[in-house]
Amino acid sequence: MMITPPVTEGGGLLGSLPHDCRRNILSYISPTELYSGYAATSRLCHADSLDAQLPQTFFGEFHVTGRGETEINMESLLERISHTSFLNAWQSPRSHMKIVSHERDGAVVKTKADDLTFEEMQVQASALSFRSITSLDLSVSHCKQGGNLNRVLPRGITWLLSTMMPNLIELDLSNLHGGPINEGDSISELALFNATNCPNLTKVVWNNRVGGGYFLRGRDLKTLTNLREMWADNLVCDWRYDKLFAPLLSQFFDENSIIQRFFFFACNGKLERVSLLGGVM
Repeated sequence: MMITPPVTEGGGLLGSLPHDCRRNILSYISPTELYSGYAATSRLCHADSLDAQLPQTFFGEFHVTGRGETEINMESLLERISHTSFLNAWQSPRSHMKIVSHERDGAVVKTKADDLTFEEMQVQASALSFRSITSLDLSVSHCKQGGNLNRVLPRGITWLLSTMMPNLIELDLSNLHGGPINEGDSISELALFNATNCPNLTKVVWNNRVGGGYFLRGRDLKTLTNLREMWADNLVCDWRYDKLFAPLLSQFFDENSIIQRFFFFACNGKLERVSLLGGVM
């Protein structure tokens, strides 16, 4: 004989549980599942989703590609970011931003070829600021070493995010590859989050980074003047990857001493904790 648990009006099976128990269960689901799925079920569920003690209150996902888009359209992206509803959604207490929809089939999506110029982006981005964001997660899923090398985030995205988050404290770039995408790139991913753009940045996590040494320069790390923790476990720093950027590489060797080239030479004096577990350099 099967016994069917009682279903309470408006809350389903969960409605029969005490509020603190429901809160504990809901804390394990993603923000999308909470707000788009559970909250739409009933008035009780909607009220549950607004509980200020849920961790999702501080967490949000940001889709950098629009619905149906296979590339990052910077013009469309800036339009969405500039909308009042978007700006209101990213106010306090929301403090953690997770970037999503920037990975497909094990590779990072590219920006649209005929997109905005840097000058046009700069004009639009200058009026945008997300001061409540203190933690930014740009990481992608892990792939085995030797997999698809096209996992470098377009520089326009890292530039845009770094200029909009003056109070950023933690940055996660895990599983992204590092290095210039083309010959026009002259600044590293890390250097974009420098003391001018993100003066409060104290912790960087870049586990499973695969790439050359071109953009692992001490002088770039030095621009993060308040950096205290650097986690780069399973770092693969292989100069052979830099052969993809030979025109830049020869200039790099001509202009920079070994102190400027190596990862931790000439880095800032506030760095206290470094993890290179399993790294190959």
